[in-house]
Amino acid sequence: MNFISEIIGYPLGFVMWALYQITHNYAVAILLFTIVTRVILLPLAFKQQKSTAAMAAFTPKLEELKKKYAGNQQKLNEEQMKLYSEEGINPMSSCLPLLVQFPLLIGIFDVVYRPLTHIIRASKDVITQATEIAATIYGTNQSFTVRPEIYIVRAIKDQPDLFSGLPLEFVEKVQDFNNMLFGFIDLGMIPSFKPEVWDAASIGLIMIPIMSGLAQLGSTVYMYIRQKKMQAAGGATKNSADGMQKSMMNSMNVMLFVMPVFSVYIAIGYPAAIGFYWTCSALIGFAQSVLLNKVYTPEYVAGLVEKDKLKKKDKTKKRNSMMERYQQMLAEQNGTVTPEQTNRNSITVSGKLKDDEDEPKTEAEKISKSKQREIERKLINEARRRQAEKYGEEYIDE
Repeated sequence: MNFISEIIGYPLGFVMWALYQITHNYAVAILLFTIVTRVILLPLAFKQQKSTAAMAAFTPKLEELKKKYAGNQQKLNEEQMKLYSEEGINPMSSCLPLLVQFPLLIGIFDVVYRPLTHIIRASKDVITQATEIAATIYGTNQSFTVRPEIYIVRAIKDQPDLFSGLPLEFVEKVQDFNNMLFGFIDLGMIPSFKPEVWDAASIGLIMIPIMSGLAQLGSTVYMYIRQKKMQAAGGATKNSADGMQKSMMNSMNVMLFVMPVFSVYIAIGYPAAIGFYWTCSALIGFAQSVLLNKVYTPEYVAGLVEKDKLKKKDKTKKRNSMMERYQQMLAEQNGTVTPEQTNRNSITVSGKLKDDEDEPKTEAEKISKSKQREIERKLINEARRRQAEKYGEEYIDE
């Protein structure tokens, strides 16, 4: 897992470093980093939103199949796959953004755990020496072995004299590292419901996981309400909607409790920078969902689905038309049919006349492989010549 986190963490760390160089504030850099990652994932969000809306309109048709083939599971599976293909819907497409965000979160953990590596850009030898010195202070702390760089930053700021043997430039960079939120919340600290002292900093720290849970709860409730509206707009019948809504209600009820609790767990058990990122991500994701839902209405999605189906049909027709023309040109070149017969659409796939379909082929009608290759070469050269004329290029016959 450490190897994977480093692979993902280094490029993300470079982005975070660039943002910190611009803002000189770690909290603002995290906020901007969240926006950047959301923009990068925006095409996937569009696809997910379109798929979710299309599935809501598609569900009534699926429920009808379930009723029709209730006693034949194999036939039901075949008809479902056929319906998915006809409607151009991939039932797993809505899961793709979640799968992409998981490794992204692993990279974020690595970036936040190692500010000396990704933000300060210190060498491994210097970090190793600093870790040995910090171990004299935090050696009994189990968390120190997991995330030593966060504790090193705190130790250098509190007791800089202990690190006088390290390069002066490194110590100064760490002391100047601004990882404070609102000027008093240390994002390297871990929030606790039982702090040593209840002051502004400890209250601010504990508010981060609370805000993270509330943001996730609001996002889940909004998704639940939106899903019910889309089901109603999809025109589901009462019987089919009952079963569908029961299943949806069960999954959404689980999300209503699990996701906020998970968000609080992430924010309370790790440095505040992780919880702050999680909170920013939830809030920006909620705003993004609201905006996308304004655009991807059920009516708009239905129009997009119809356009996709028409495009698919047009591609199929063009492909079939090209194959027919190719077969006709082969037949004309072979001399087995005349252009007049071709125009009367009397050509079969093999190039024979429909009227003579049952007659045996003579040796003269058979095409040698060399002659067929010659015909194919001429067809390819003709296509190249037309392509060159289209773009105003010089054509040389090979």
